[in-house]
Amino acid sequence: MKTVTVAIADNNPARRANLEQSLQGEQDIQVFKNVLSKEVEASVERGPDPRTDMAEIEDVVARIGRLKPRILFVNLDESTRGVALLEALYREYPETLLVMLTDKSAKDADILHALASGARVCLDYEAAPSSFLKAVRVVDRGAVWVTRRMRGKLMYNVWHRAIS
Repeated sequence: MKTVTVAIADNNPARRANLEQSLQGEQDIQVFKNVLSKEVEASVERGPDPRTDMAEIEDVVARIGRLKPRILFVNLDESTRGVALLEALYREYPETLLVMLTDKSAKDADILHALASGARVCLDYEAAPSSFLKAVRVVDRGAVWVTRRMRGKLMYNVWHRAIS
């Protein structure tokens, strides 16, 4: 049985711990700990700051480059950092499969942008723990997983662009 390596790029320690816990205990999944530096973790308390956002993104991209996880869970937060991080990771490490984490405040346009930027799954933080495990399995097989509502929006965008 092949081991799937998973990393979690979320600057909220409680959410990250919950996700780590939902994935642990599976013999074929290895969860990397401490993907984010202390400075990036502290950014959740500071809030968005354009001056430091790029440095934080570069720090995360460098760490992911060293770890080389098969799957990376990425926080799509209320700022543009989540999408910018997805774009940078997809550009630098296209072999790392990206899973986007959102909450109820996520805008459809941001989710669509993130999917266009390489995310293969969009999951809410409040999803059942089994959903995170399912996401790892689905993405590891090379598939994409989005909600029915988002599939409709994706198809609308595809048709709209094809007609334009």
